[in-house]
Amino acid sequence: MSRLSNRAVMGFFPLEERHYPALLSLVTPATPAVRLLDPFAGEGAFLEAAAKAWNVTPYANELDGERAAACIARFGATQAVRCDVERLVASNNAFGAAWLNPPYDHDAGASGSKRVEFRYLRHAWKWVQDGGLALWCIYRQHITSEAAAFFAKHSSRVEVWALPGKHLGEYDQMVVTAIKGVPLDPTALYEQIIRDRDNPLPLTVQAEPLYRLPAPRPIQRFVFAPDMLDETAGLKLIEEQGAWKTGGFQSLLEVPPLPTEIEPVVAPRPGHLALVLAAGVADGAVIETTEYGRVALRGKTRHVEQIARVEVEADPNDPERQVKKTTLRLKPSTTLSLLSGDGTTVEMEGDEALLGFITANKRALAGYLNAKFKPMYRFDFAGIGHWLDRIRLKGKYPMYTAQKHVVGAVARGFQSRNSIVLIGSMGTGKTLMGGSAAVSIASGIVKAMANDMRPDQVVLIVAPPHLIEKWKRELASIAPKAVIERLDRHESVKSFLQRAETLPAHVPKIGLIKRDLTKLGCAWEPSVVWRTEAVALWRHGAPVPDGYLPNQRIRRERVPKCPHCGNTVMQEKKGVSAPASLSWLEGGKRSCAVCNAPLWRESRDRGSQPKPGEKYATKNPRYRLDEYLKRMFPDRVYLLIWDEVHEAQHGDTGNGEAFSRMAGLAKKVLAMTGTPFNGRASSIFNLEYALNPRVRERYNWGGGKRYARKQRGTRTFQEVVSESTNQRGRAESRWVADMGVREQVVEERPSYDRDTGAYTGTSTYERPYEEAPGISPLLVTEVLDHAIFFSLGDLGKALPQYEEIALPVELDADVYAEYDRTRQRLKDYLIQRRWEGDTTFRGSYLQWSMGWVNAPFRPYEVIHNLKHPVTGAKEPYTVASIPSYGEDRIFAKEQALIDLVRDELAADRPCVIYFRQTATRDIQPRLEKLLREHIPLAQTFILANTVDAERREAVIEREIAKGTNVVLCNPELVKTGLDLIHFPTLIFFEIVFNLSTMMQAAARSYRLNQTHAHCKVYYLFAEGTMEQTAVQLMSRKQRAAKLLTGDIGLTGLDALTEGESGFEEALLEAIGRDETLLDPTELFKAEAKTGEIDQEDAAYWNVEEVTLAAEDMVADEPDALIAAALEMGATITPIEIVEQRTADGALRPVEAITTYLEMVHIITDETLWTQRRGELLTLLDGGTADEIAAWLSEQRIVFPGFEREVAGKLVALASDQPDSTPALHLIIPTRATAAPKRERKPVREPLVFPRHETVPDEAFTQQMALF
Repeated sequence: MSRLSNRAVMGFFPLEERHYPALLSLVTPATPAVRLLDPFAGEGAFLEAAAKAWNVTPYANELDGERAAACIARFGATQAVRCDVERLVASNNAFGAAWLNPPYDHDAGASGSKRVEFRYLRHAWKWVQDGGLALWCIYRQHITSEAAAFFAKHSSRVEVWALPGKHLGEYDQMVVTAIKGVPLDPTALYEQIIRDRDNPLPLTVQAEPLYRLPAPRPIQRFVFAPDMLDETAGLKLIEEQGAWKTGGFQSLLEVPPLPTEIEPVVAPRPGHLALVLAAGVADGAVIETTEYGRVALRGKTRHVEQIARVEVEADPNDPERQVKKTTLRLKPSTTLSLLSGDGTTVEMEGDEALLGFITANKRALAGYLNAKFKPMYRFDFAGIGHWLDRIRLKGKYPMYTAQKHVVGAVARGFQSRNSIVLIGSMGTGKTLMGGSAAVSIASGIVKAMANDMRPDQVVLIVAPPHLIEKWKRELASIAPKAVIERLDRHESVKSFLQRAETLPAHVPKIGLIKRDLTKLGCAWEPSVVWRTEAVALWRHGAPVPDGYLPNQRIRRERVPKCPHCGNTVMQEKKGVSAPASLSWLEGGKRSCAVCNAPLWRESRDRGSQPKPGEKYATKNPRYRLDEYLKRMFPDRVYLLIWDEVHEAQHGDTGNGEAFSRMAGLAKKVLAMTGTPFNGRASSIFNLEYALNPRVRERYNWGGGKRYARKQRGTRTFQEVVSESTNQRGRAESRWVADMGVREQVVEERPSYDRDTGAYTGTSTYERPYEEAPGISPLLVTEVLDHAIFFSLGDLGKALPQYEEIALPVELDADVYAEYDRTRQRLKDYLIQRRWEGDTTFRGSYLQWSMGWVNAPFRPYEVIHNLKHPVTGAKEPYTVASIPSYGEDRIFAKEQALIDLVRDELAADRPCVIYFRQTATRDIQPRLEKLLREHIPLAQTFILANTVDAERREAVIEREIAKGTNVVLCNPELVKTGLDLIHFPTLIFFEIVFNLSTMMQAAARSYRLNQTHAHCKVYYLFAEGTMEQTAVQLMSRKQRAAKLLTGDIGLTGLDALTEGESGFEEALLEAIGRDETLLDPTELFKAEAKTGEIDQEDAAYWNVEEVTLAAEDMVADEPDALIAAALEMGATITPIEIVEQRTADGALRPVEAITTYLEMVHIITDETLWTQRRGELLTLLDGGTADEIAAWLSEQRIVFPGFEREVAGKLVALASDQPDSTPALHLIIPTRATAAPKRERKPVREPLVFPRHETVPDEAFTQQMALF
């Protein structure tokens, strides 16, 4: 029968009536009657005949409407239902027999075996009672090794029968009969089933029945009903039983609420606004359009299916025929409705219509969006501008104005938000900005938050291990008097938190924790009591099954018991309930099904036990840090800063779980990263779940079970009231469906007759939807209100040119021919294993396809570890074996690398080359040898994986000092914390699939202090191989990541897939560059002077350099004031900075006095200083120098002994005259052996601080330029 005919009957073929007598003769009529289940009953003809012959009660299920109606008419509505077999609700172990004649079909979306015949058998197995008979009617090819193993594990007796003749004239139809029970020898039974499949027993009418059905099992409450409703059943519930009164039904009729206004921390970028507009945020807007006049807008977003691409290739079996692959993309689409004043409605659906409308009316829409978004931060430094002006990195370099704005935005955002994500590109100074925000909040400088943080609360900063010292150095520069401790053990955490209780409120208390400490915890192990019990393989008095001896009826097994209630712990696997195995108990934290007691405990650390003679152990057992803080120091963490948070983006990893748990302990969370997004929406789900309360509400993945309160005096166990199981995967799938892009591949390929090879038509295979690179505009609106986006361009400084170059390489002819042959062989094997439900070969296939093209010089064996279907033991199987193509030969891609490095070194451009194969299959030594032999200028060095993260920077600096100009390494080693300024050329010899790693590694040399004018990143890939596919995939991911960050424009890599993103990028290009949109980039750049990089900028951004040792510093000459200031913890400020002047001219006296006082006062309490400063300004109005000096001495405003000098200066400033007292000079120690004479300045001019005034909302956009 053709496939079209097969689809017409939904793959179901009823048993031919001529086989009834033979089948019915196998079973003895039951006494008393038992239940017979047919989950694929068709019209119920065979079920009716079996019910009469075997004296059983029939129960039928059928999916097809017409056939189900026939069943209901034949057996009644209580014994016949209509639903999908996987939605059927029936009591387990309730049927003495089951007739299983499944439809003949496959499910391309199934995760395991694609054939539904075996899947339906496994699903229905749980309904058959122990000792019951299952009859499985299928074709010979459906009895796979997996099906045979299933029968061998869960049946005490199995026979394979062949029905006479060919079904449909070409197929061997068989019936497998199995008695559900415990096998004596599963391996022997498996081998017997395989033999019987090849040589089955002929099914004829039996002289005596071979099978006896068991007695019906008593069931307290029998259930047989569908878990789905069709239209007829639903209408009946509404009309007859009042289902419309329920809350769920009424909620469908409610008017949806108006969308809440978005209040971002800072003004969104134009690229963000473009995507927000596509997400339908302009609902309710009333604008003046060019074509329709004044209209009201209404948007609706729904998912639509689009054809992304179509690929056609020749069929390998018949080159004259073609295989067509169509990729369908499912993504959200917005429909815009326009309502004019006269009631006319215009519907705009489709990308072209919507893009045309937005482009034509972008000015009106931009005005609406600017008015709609009310950012919290008004670019006024949030009241901490004076404090930010005093920050000096390394005691010398001030912050850029844009960085101060970011700190102010964080401080303002935390007044209304509990979580903020700082997304700053590599090299923008995220450590400095995050540290400044932490100090300003912890010291009470942010007045609006001063009362929100208790004196005993602390700030914890979690960072990669190699960045801890960097954080400590920069925090010491920001706040020298702050308490900054590195917390490497639980003991140091305890002492730090205990010390924090004794410190004043204005002292910042900051703890630095390496990320690895947060994810380390105590292991756990199963906690059950093992007992040996006797198990009967068949009932007492029943006939001895074939292959068994009478004395083999009882078998002793080791079974687990609950330590609390004593019941046997049962495991249900694929529909079968049996005593739990050790591997199942070790596979997850289980609980008892009877008493709900946990069946696990924390492992005892034997190495942590005290030794004889010791009172305490020398070390403590490992204990999870978040649990330790939660139990011992609850509510003590006010602010948690997590650096490089993109490494915690996967919730099922140690980093991801640690971030989620630690974020739940802190009141405020600041997450910092340069690459928050790897191109897929799922990569940001875990971060948003921990930071965004809306995501936790809409995509909740559940939690622990909730139990009823135990009544006093009762002996029963607590019952589960609601079981909120972990639905993380399901919640993430819904997130991807809403916020991401999914694709499905529909493959149309020729099909041929298995016996004759003749062409029989075209088969269509639909693969399941999978997540694809890309985002929905809805994702931007979800993260916008708690994210701050910051880039190097926002600093307002001149940057080197950045270029990404994709460099294709044509492989050698013989190498590519071998690659093509092996690829086809492995692909066929991969498809074969996938159809059998084994997907474990995909990793081996990917590793070969990505790795062998870069290493054809060595032999390669592609090995697949096959799992034995019964024992589970893995046995290696060699799928393909490739010989070496010569170690003395230089291959095409290697030659391309040699030529590229030679040209770059000739242009005085040192290089870093990235490799993926750096461990077992390391190819770095061969490439280093080739580079040394063929490039005379090459001085190479391999950065090994064994170098500790903390030492990598020093190792690279040492090699640079030796003259190294080519470094070979894995990009994972340098993706964070290292600045490769010495190497303006970065080369990816092998492609990595992690977008965050690739983008981080590609930006290692793109810095403000880069002395080369041009930074290049090369991506080498072999044409026509998996590497080309990988480069295109990374290109699509990179384009999606730039959409999220609001970037406009393409670089070399993402230009490879230009045009694929379609509407979103066209919209971003259409509206994102419009000058009427408020661009925070320009606001960040306000006050910043654009210029070329000078030495001061280079030194400022080189935050990783080692500071000069104190003993190496030489002072110009002794100075009493400096000595007294250093003893009291003062910071030395260079006179060049103090004597700066602005272009605004001379300062007003009050401003000059205030500025001078800020330099000389020693009061740390800001509130007290504000009060004293007001009193001093009042005293200066007519007061003499002696009176002011006496007041300064009484109030202890300045260092003792300098009151008269300061008073004279203040009087001179008040009268706007030069003072007669000598100027107070602070000298920076230098390496000079002889101090030069200091020149006397005629007038000492103080540092000018910017004035901060409240900007009216109506003039906000225009007045931002004043900054």
